Amino acid sequence: MIFPGYPLLFYCNGSTSRTLDGNELIKIGDLHEVQNHLQEALPYYQRALTAFRGKKDRHGEATALVRIATVLERQGKNEEALKALETAIPLMAGGGQESSQARALLQVGRVSETLGRVAQAQSAYLRAGALFQRAHDRQGYTEYLIRLGTLLITQDRVSEGLVMLQSARVDAEGRQDRGQQVVILTVLGDALLRQEDAQGARVKFEEGLRFAEAQRDLRAEATVRIRLARLLAAADQHAEGVAMAQRALALYQTLRDRSREADTLSLLGSFHQAQGDTVRAAELYERALALYRALRDQPREAASLVNLATVYEAQGSPQEARETQHKAIFLLQQAIR
Repeated sequence: MIFPGYPLLFYCNGSTSRTLDGNELIKIGDLHEVQNHLQEALPYYQRALTAFRGKKDRHGEATALVRIATVLERQGKNEEALKALETAIPLMAGGGQESSQARALLQVGRVSETLGRVAQAQSAYLRAGALFQRAHDRQGYTEYLIRLGTLLITQDRVSEGLVMLQSARVDAEGRQDRGQQVVILTVLGDALLRQEDAQGARVKFEEGLRFAEAQRDLRAEATVRIRLARLLAAADQHAEGVAMAQRALALYQTLRDRSREADTLSLLGSFHQAQGDTVRAAELYERALALYRALRDQPREAASLVNLATVYEAQGSPQEARETQHKAIFLLQQAIR
């Protein structure tokens, strides 16, 4: 039996025992990661990396490094994730690994975007696109178009970005790839929101939601529902917005994604606060706060405290509001040290 979090180093079968090899360690790490047990997954990936390096297995080493980078990225440790990816990519050169190398470059681009390094992100995406073309990987190339198109839109190069996204949509439709169609429709909706076309964005999100439900893609469905919830709330359709966000919350709970669950609780709190229900808002903010503390996410924990402070102020408790604000400031100071 494998106990979660227990550092399994060997396998026993009767009177025999042996050290787990890199591939077996990767599989154990994957089991933890799919359950969002990131702190348990990482040590297995690190042991796999050591095992592959000991055998001078470049492919295995690259695989372990990418897995490590994925966990680090999900933990918000983007600088460390970027270093792991930059170490992995040269190990994939040659040997028919163009698609794997390209996907690692897409991840470099995504992490670089998070770090605000736009030029580095764009360079990584362009390199990925060339590799996908070389490998005749249509799905990968469409993913490249989506990522670069999205980046261009966020840089206010909307017309260029939309051209790439429309091209991506044509290819995804041709391959009947509903998963990519959901992503494209979501990004197109975001682009329309940047152009202050809320109705057009809503049409795209609703179309994306239908695809996500048909695909039974719980994560994509939750992502689109959150966007629709915000639009509904902005249109003063609060009851519909709350119902949409509640469904997203249930999906994230099913996925055991505690970070997104906490974000959705915060969103629901803001909806109830806007409606004047400060008691319900406080309850939701406190639930989000507990999750952020468990995740050791100090910036978001501080944000939850600020939300609670505004509720206490609205409830006529200025002293409690000030004390809560001071706690938030202290946490933020710790986070930036």
